[in-house]
Amino acid sequence: MSANGSSAELAFRAASLLKAEPPWEVVAERSRRYEIHLQGTRIELERGPVTAEGYGVRLLRPRGGTLGVGFQASTDVSLEGVAAAADDANAAARHAEFPAKSVELPSGNESAPSVPVVDPKLWSDPLGALRGYVDTLLGEFDGRNGVVPSFGSVKAVLSEVSITNSSGLRAAFSSTTVELEVAVKAFGGPEGRPPGEYWVNDAARRLEPERLERSVDDWCRYAADVRRAVPPPSGELPVVLTTEVLDGILPIVLGTRFSGQARLRKIAPELGSEVGVPELTIRDEGEYAWSPGSAPYDDEGRPHVKTTLIDRGAVGAHLYDALYASALGARSTASARRTTVGPSANLRFAFPPHPEASTTVVLPGDGGSLDELVEEAGDGVLVTQLGWAQPDPVSSEFGGEIRIGYRIRGGKIAEPLRGGTVGGAGLAPAGAASLLRNLAGIGSSSERSGTLVSPPLLARPLTVAGA
Repeated sequence: MSANGSSAELAFRAASLLKAEPPWEVVAERSRRYEIHLQGTRIELERGPVTAEGYGVRLLRPRGGTLGVGFQASTDVSLEGVAAAADDANAAARHAEFPAKSVELPSGNESAPSVPVVDPKLWSDPLGALRGYVDTLLGEFDGRNGVVPSFGSVKAVLSEVSITNSSGLRAAFSSTTVELEVAVKAFGGPEGRPPGEYWVNDAARRLEPERLERSVDDWCRYAADVRRAVPPPSGELPVVLTTEVLDGILPIVLGTRFSGQARLRKIAPELGSEVGVPELTIRDEGEYAWSPGSAPYDDEGRPHVKTTLIDRGAVGAHLYDALYASALGARSTASARRTTVGPSANLRFAFPPHPEASTTVVLPGDGGSLDELVEEAGDGVLVTQLGWAQPDPVSSEFGGEIRIGYRIRGGKIAEPLRGGTVGGAGLAPAGAASLLRNLAGIGSSSERSGTLVSPPLLARPLTVAGA
């Protein structure tokens, strides 16, 4: 589905009024947000559409051997409004210096991949589609004893983006993004333990009610296991990490440390350097179907491509937008992103682009199923959900609380765990231990969680600290 109509072409209309010397770029977005909030099994609030529309002007001014970069966002599409935005961007360009002599903006001559990022039912009837999803969700809790949803929300953003520049680019695309948040509570039984709660947070491009039966089964099981969970052991232990856990670690570590921005700051690993085991290959795939990090174009209007970040354990590439590619003598990898807060944030037009990962894809290995990785671990810990891993963008050190996990004894899943922490370094200098260097098993089947597609991984060891 493509973005058509006057709302989708806001950038083109603003650019037609722009009186500025090249190079320049205009990006615009119109979004509609819909929400359904739950209190237990009752719909507490419906909201939408909440609309947002605006554009951002970026001017790139040669200044001897550098570029002055100015950016200004606005919601005023009148001649006076566009002129004011351009004046403000031009004033900022006089003070914001970037170490590149010139910049090569995309011209629009390349065709974009056909990437499924629009849920047709959601696009045509947003609240109706959300209501149907919520009905299916709540229906999955019918007849379950001792477990209920305590609260939650389902949110959808319908976005139309248009991008144009002084090199002749005219690009437009649509997307849908869905955010799900549910708290599942387990209680009851003669043992007198306090209730257990499991939190669900997910982002995707489409609603998939057909997957809810299996998902709710898992959520209810985890909530019940929280009630009887014990603290983990302490020590340097084999740890199996699920895709959901890895989603809070790998995209941040790789997206930051493998970017042109990191290379300019001299904290990116060198091309060809060894950062992981030989069995490890990781790609950035901006055209991965239905991922909230994917789209036909990046946020400068360049068609998305596959970029191999780690090739059999060695650094294969860095991620560049137009500016950082120009500064470092490289080519853009279509990695320009206007990130705000969360994948469905709908004010991207208000931010200038920078190089960042889109959808991070860890290629499957020969480690087999999750049960086979657990068997290989022998005696250790399986982490199913990690709270706030928060990797440091420079050191790549991470650590988070085990919200729900399981003790591994004799290669089998044993008692549930909660509390304590798991941590380590995502990347490390040559000779030092890290998550990617300590991999002892890469699963053979991948799942998507957020902007990560990965099989479960076995690291031997990571640091586990009991409560």
